[in-house]
Amino acid sequence: MTIGRTLTHTEAVELMALELQALEGTPMEMAWRPLTVLQIAGLLQLALRHPDVGAEHRDVAWRLLDAVRQYFADCPTVLTVLDAGEDPTQDVPSRGSA
Repeated sequence: MTIGRTLTHTEAVELMALELQALEGTPMEMAWRPLTVLQIAGLLQLALRHPDVGAEHRDVAWRLLDAVRQYFADCPTVLTVLDAGEDPTQDVPSRGSA
């Protein structure tokens, strides 16, 4: 399998590892509006439902969700909605579901 026209999958993985290692001392900083934070949290919660999400990705997602909860510590309604996002009984069936 090739990615693009010039790199094999193996070459891309090796080069990305070098590039990421070079950036290790330079964390990316972001500023998001509160609604965006809530939307990203919801997307992470949805992604965590997928059975093939690996442990390392799960750990990253849970760390970010913990930070989101800290950010919304003084927003009890938002925290309630976040809790509902992790409760499968709160799921809304898709249009194709019974």
